[in-house]
Amino acid sequence: MATFGKQVTGGGAAPAKPTFGKKTAPSPVGRAAPAARDKLSPEALAFLQSERSRVPEPAASKFGAAQKHSSPSPVFAAPSGPASHQAGKPVWGRRIIATLIDGAVFAVPLVLMIGAMGPQPNMTDAQFATGYIGVLLFLVFGALLYAVAMESSSLQATLGKMAVGAIVTDKMGGKPSLGAVIMRNTLGKLVSGITPLYLSYLMGLVRQDRRCLHDLIAGTMVCAKGKASLSYEQTFA
Repeated sequence: MATFGKQVTGGGAAPAKPTFGKKTAPSPVGRAAPAARDKLSPEALAFLQSERSRVPEPAASKFGAAQKHSSPSPVFAAPSGPASHQAGKPVWGRRIIATLIDGAVFAVPLVLMIGAMGPQPNMTDAQFATGYIGVLLFLVFGALLYAVAMESSSLQATLGKMAVGAIVTDKMGGKPSLGAVIMRNTLGKLVSGITPLYLSYLMGLVRQDRRCLHDLIAGTMVCAKGKASLSYEQTFA
């Protein structure tokens, strides 16, 4: 007779009732009592263990795992990407001081180079003028590359703006694009430079957003520098 699910006893005693498939009362610690498990045959125990291994993970744990990976980022977190400076209020007076500082950065080398070049023996006035113009153009293009490189970088500011705590942003206060920075320092500065009586710069004094003419052309703005804003991944990495 098959003994699957039964415990065979010796000595003519009445066979024990099958216990496979029946629930046993849980022990105080939440597990089946050792005595109850001993009543199962080895085949029943092996079958029970194989069935237990096939039980899927509880739905609660799955939901918890999914919630862990798909929870939305906090509303204050910036989009993933490089860190950008948080812009404060628009400024006007600071940018005037910054312009003077940046001008001094290039004015000092210009004076030193012209002084070192000086009139040389057997040098005609035309040669001296050509050398002077060459030095001037070199510094002009150097200043352009300097402004574009600094304002389009993660610093968003030249040395003058860094000294006064100002940064260049887009109209929404974010990091400006490279194209906007180039437009600001080429066509924008050119048009502002030829405007009479510095009206292109003075208009920033009466505007609420403190934008000058070259800012309006490029879609940029100069604001006070705030604290760096990191993305959610960078903050909790």
